This record gives sequence, structure tokens and C-alpha cells, in this order.
Amino acid sequence: MDSLRIAQFIEATYPDPPVPLTSELGSEIVAKARCALSPAFRTSLMPREINILSPRSQEYFRRTREASLGHPLEDLLVPEKEEQAWEAVADAMRALGELMLTNKAEGPFVLGASPSYTDFFITGSLQTAREIDEAVFQRCIKYPGFKEVYEACLPVGEGEIDEEEYMNI
Repeated sequence: MDSLRIAQFIEATYPDPPVPLTSELGSEIVAKARCALSPAFRTSLMPREINILSPRSQEYFRRTREASLGHPLEDLLVPEKEEQAWEAVADAMRALGELMLTNKAEGPFVLGASPSYTDFFITGSLQTAREIDEAVFQRCIKYPGFKEVYEACLPVGEGEIDEEEYMNI
């Protein structure tokens, strides 16, 4: 994923208003989110992602993912396996959500009053889940922290407020 490199390019090209790209807390959250979410997302989202792709992309996606997995995508959709994947990450999801709420007294974002790369990383991951399967999104936002960060980032994503107003929340 090139998200951080893209964010660095955008920040260098358009430095105003600034969006913090890194912080100790943010780096910890991103690293833990990748570990916590990956197993459950792989089990729940990967086999469903094919449903939102064009026919040409579906063929490529299926071929490459099944080669990597060593079995058909549908093998991941066994309800018991999916439930086990989510149960296995539950404690990590709770801990991650608590980290996201570290600065809640200062504002709705990970670092408090202003959004950072970490907020957009979390929100982007959740929105991806929502686009692929609403039930997976709902599983995630039931953990404290996830819903708060997602909802804090919605106004800009939906174009409800301009960037200047957003940065002065």
C-alpha cells in the first residue's frame, strides 16, 4: 500500500492546511490496526471484494488471490471460520479502539482537535469494508474508537464542510 507515500506527496505539494502525517501514537495505531484487522478482513472481505469489481478485474482478482491463498476464495466464506477470525481479533480491536480514544478530551480525532493521517487511514479502511460488506463495517464500529474516528472524518469525505472550516474544528 502506498497510502503514506501518497499522503507525503500531497502534504509536500499542498502544505496548507497541514495534516500531521506521523506521530508516535498514530504510528502505533496504524501498525496495530494492520495486525488486528488483517486476519479478519482477509477472511471476510477478500472473498466478497470480487462482487464489486468489473468482470475483467474479477478474473484477475480471483486468479491472483487464489494463487496466493492456494484455494478458492469461497473457501474463506465458511461461517464458522469467519466467526473464529473475528473472535481471534476481538481483544486487539478493543485495545486499538482504546488507543484511538487517547485524546478524546481534546477532540474527536486520534490526536485530538485536528485530523491526521491516522484518522484517514482508519476511516479509509472502514469505508472500504463498508463498500464491500456493510456487516463487516458494522462489526468494526461496534468497538469504541472506530465509530468515533469514522464519524469525525465524514464531514470532509461527504463535502459537507470546507477544509478551512474542518481544520478549525
